[in-house]
Amino acid sequence: MATEIEAARLMVYNAARMKDAGMDFVKEAAMTKLFASQVAERVTSLAVEIYGGYGFTKDYPVEKYWRDAKIGRSTKARRTCSWRPLQKW
Repeated sequence: MATEIEAARLMVYNAARMKDAGMDFVKEAAMTKLFASQVAERVTSLAVEIYGGYGFTKDYPVEKYWRDAKIGRSTKARRTCSWRPLQKW
């Protein structure tokens, strides 16, 4: 889990660095957005499994994180926007 989270974080930093440097960053930003949403879904699903039955109760924040990751990932417009810039390459 930590490796994927760190990879997503570094991708965000790289896209931000490219934007600050005035470079073309659209492809990197789209790849980062897609990868980070996939990582968020995988990591939160694993966290829910680790918590067991408590992972689905509102007593722990992992339930909200999981729900937010699922909503963010399943939004069709978000996936379409992420894939369009990648289709050029």
